[in-house]
Amino acid sequence: MASLQTATPRAAAKQSITVIKVGGYLDFTTSDEIDRVIERCVRGSDHKIIVDLAEVDYISSRGWSIFLSRLKEIRDSGGDIKLARMKPDVFQVYEVLEFFWFLKSYESVDEAVNEFEKGVPPMPE
Repeated sequence: MASLQTATPRAAAKQSITVIKVGGYLDFTTSDEIDRVIERCVRGSDHKIIVDLAEVDYISSRGWSIFLSRLKEIRDSGGDIKLARMKPDVFQVYEVLEFFWFLKSYESVDEAVNEFEKGVPPMPE
């Protein structure tokens, strides 16, 4: 089982959009790390967050819960979390669990950046 890798480059400086690149497995043992990364973003006033999941092979229920548990705080601050580039197996779980009602998914990071730049309001909680 691979460990979690994260990186947080800026996507669009004028919009303060942060991309969190994640790789490996997002499960019970690694989900605290992604939670800490998101927490640092929020404390640093980065409320527009894109999670690039292109290199993620598996997300457990604990991993999914991290994204959902941060939504209210981030949206109350005028931001949102957008998911990008999910592998088919990960996307299938996203669809089965109907997380599309809460978290929007994009085929590319650029698509998610464009949504932030257009000022599209977040999805309802």
